[in-house]
Amino acid sequence: MEEKKFRNKVGWFQFLCCAMVIWSHAGNAELFLGKAGKNHWLSRLEYVHFPAVMGVSIPCFFMISGYLFFRFFAFDQLTEKWKRRVQTLLIPYLCWNLLYYVGYLAGSRIPAVADIVNRPDLQFSLKEMLEALFFYDYNPVFWFMYQLILLVALAPVIFRCMRSVRGGVGFLFLVMAGIFFHLSFPRLGAASSLNLDALFYYGLGAFGALHGRTCIEGAWTKRRCLIGVILVWAGIRAGVPYHTRAFIPGIIVEYSMAVSGLWLLVNENWLPIERPWMRQTFFVYALHFIPVRFLNKVAAMIFYGNQWMAATLYVLMPVMAMGICYVAAWILHRITPKVWRWLSGGR
Repeated sequence: MEEKKFRNKVGWFQFLCCAMVIWSHAGNAELFLGKAGKNHWLSRLEYVHFPAVMGVSIPCFFMISGYLFFRFFAFDQLTEKWKRRVQTLLIPYLCWNLLYYVGYLAGSRIPAVADIVNRPDLQFSLKEMLEALFFYDYNPVFWFMYQLILLVALAPVIFRCMRSVRGGVGFLFLVMAGIFFHLSFPRLGAASSLNLDALFYYGLGAFGALHGRTCIEGAWTKRRCLIGVILVWAGIRAGVPYHTRAFIPGIIVEYSMAVSGLWLLVNENWLPIERPWMRQTFFVYALHFIPVRFLNKVAAMIFYGNQWMAATLYVLMPVMAMGICYVAAWILHRITPKVWRWLSGGR
């Protein structure tokens, strides 16, 4: 596969995963229907059936991130890669967390906004600000960024474990065993610890980059497509009982098979050229929660009890939220390019 086509394919996967993340956060049955919506068909659709499908987005993000970090990796590149991740991950992570904290602090004092942000009258404190800054207390969607930062910090350990095929397989097996036996890393003070499922997905991507580039970056063929279909089908078939029983190791295997199968199945030659606005997935990921909650809460105030309005809004939410985020990105880029670089990670 040509480098240009590989990058275009990665871009499309990231864009579609971003849309699925928005769908995962777009549930509105409880806002429109109240307690009556608990067992409503819309609630089951938004909180049971769709999340089982959309849940593939985060594993896909982790696997792609692990693959891209360790693609062409050599140990003497580590410092340079860390420096780039400071710009693309750490600085935006801190900036957005601070922005959300300040936004909630201000919003809680404005009567018209207080009901939407759903926070009591917040009082500023240095301790709470630092916890918000480092541990995403007011920016819950950034749990993913927090995990990714920890994984990047552990890159030397992951690389040493993954240098050989046998070592990589053993590493992934040990991580999966830890998940099976409900083990976990110690908590980092007030922060959550590194999630073993995130480590597994990221490690699987790293393993592919170090030992499977020929297969992963091979040109599309009918044979690859057939293998992809089998992997997706097997993942779905196995995943139904795993989701029913909430068997986490099985769900992780299901998502891993689904992501791998979809990658093999999709023909890179059929994908249109990625448009520039489609590359702003990080900015959309960081900002989307605000328009999603705002649109849902305002619409629920106006159309309370209307199940069809709730369902329509849910279906259209990725398009609406992305549109708002792209307009915000365009304005920010034109007015304050420096702030834009901080918030977008220079993307």
